[in-house]
Amino acid sequence: MKRRTLTTALTAALTGTAATGAAGPALADGGHSVGPRTTGGPGPHQSPADRPPQLLLEGTGLYPRVVRLAHQGTANDRLLASVVSFDGPSGYGGIWESTDGGATFAQVGTVSDEATGTGEGLCCATLYELPRAVDDLPEGTLLWSASVGQDIADRRMSIRIWASTDVGRTWERIAITAVAANEGGLWEPEFAVADDGELVLWYCDETDGDDHSQKIVQQTSADGLTWTDPTPVIELEDPTARPGMPNVRRLRSGHWAMSYEICGPQDLCRTYVRISRDPRTWGPVTARDPLIRAADGTEPRHTPTLTVDEDGSVLLGSQMHYLPDGRLSALNGEVVLRTQNRALHGNIRWVVEPAPVPVEDPWNNYCPNYSPTFVRTATGHLLEITTAPTEEGVCNPWYGSLT
Repeated sequence: MKRRTLTTALTAALTGTAATGAAGPALADGGHSVGPRTTGGPGPHQSPADRPPQLLLEGTGLYPRVVRLAHQGTANDRLLASVVSFDGPSGYGGIWESTDGGATFAQVGTVSDEATGTGEGLCCATLYELPRAVDDLPEGTLLWSASVGQDIADRRMSIRIWASTDVGRTWERIAITAVAANEGGLWEPEFAVADDGELVLWYCDETDGDDHSQKIVQQTSADGLTWTDPTPVIELEDPTARPGMPNVRRLRSGHWAMSYEICGPQDLCRTYVRISRDPRTWGPVTARDPLIRAADGTEPRHTPTLTVDEDGSVLLGSQMHYLPDGRLSALNGEVVLRTQNRALHGNIRWVVEPAPVPVEDPWNNYCPNYSPTFVRTATGHLLEITTAPTEEGVCNPWYGSLT
């Protein structure tokens, strides 16, 4: 299979002057050269223990997610990853496992139901391990949730949840938490468990299009089976603003953090983080949080993801990287942001560092470096899974690690 050009920009970008910038390719131009660096030995910012990017699978694998298992007894420290994949028109969740700290992965399960298997459309999945029991769902239950139904006429999209109690081998659908009242989309589910054991779900809602092009909403459940009606979490006054892509993580301070983007003609998919003492309470729904920008001026945009590293520092991934003047950065797609501020409070200093899977020149498209996912492995590696297209337009998932 012919691949796109491998990236060579990372070494030059990180050894030269930070934030010097380069005019990037026009957005939405399908002729961009993108793809991870996969050849050669360790570069100047690599160690011999680093693992260069390699394919997770040859076919389509969208919205990668990865977790390091912590509530599975003898299976603890395994990595479990998921992607949205397709067999013809049928969509399914592909479940992959690594037992060697992310050096290799093997597929161990699939997730689907009658709607995903008939070509209705599947998107935007998440993978989550319950840190404690939720009613009859035992500690360690794995949840996989996705947006279903975007590809049919007069669509009524839904958010569905599947569960596994055998380390991802078999899955059962346990809930349809929401069904759209119109053709507006429901996208990008995300989970957390509050301190009292209540399960919380967030996703993006496009069904209030006249007043809100998109908003982030939340539902809660005491058992994972029945859910409250959705309520807004971020619902901005500008009807063209599109807050979305929520990621929620527990910080070492005990607080909760939600990273999200705001897209739309005025907001340009810039990145923000909101902090809360309780994952069900996030303050005024119309409030705007401070813009995220690194110390060298690098600005992350599109599809932010949040990771709390082993030492409590916070990692922020994103699809694209810009300069303050709006030009694409020379570091576009090749870095992540990190802060040592474990509470994300007060003076927060973000700095850039190399991404384990650098993608060359990603643009505003559903594939290149879209919603990258990260985890610290038991072997001490920072592992990333992200996506890049081939010359033939297949969106492949790649994984790689840095120490």
